[in-house]
Amino acid sequence: MALSWAGGFIDGEGWIGIARQTRKGYDTISHRLKVAITQNNLEVLEHFKNIIGESGAINKGVRTEKMNRQTYSLVFDSRHALNVLNKIRPYLKRKGHEADAVFAMWEEGLMGKRPGAKGWPPEIYKIREKWAQKISRLK
Repeated sequence: MALSWAGGFIDGEGWIGIARQTRKGYDTISHRLKVAITQNNLEVLEHFKNIIGESGAINKGVRTEKMNRQTYSLVFDSRHALNVLNKIRPYLKRKGHEADAVFAMWEEGLMGKRPGAKGWPPEIYKIREKWAQKISRLK
């Protein structure tokens, strides 16, 4: 029951996406899987994290004068984000297709693996970017 609640919560309040990162001195873009939820109720985020049982960071948002309450973000990164999606996939309705695209990207794009001293061949970066764009368009 708890995982079904977590799946529904991600469906309604969560974000599944690929963060693109560039590093100084490198021509390639790094792709990182992220699952995030932003809420003004810290206890709900802590409860979600406990149910899921994965390592994730809870960060305090920057509060402006226009905001009535403090916000917090729970972010799962890389393999932890993948594990979250594997656990809640049966309960995702709206974002199920995004999770399925993530699973395909993870396999085809060799996500979660180390590239070695010479880095990845250009085809891997193209595969990752193709899936990152597809996941972005599924929103």
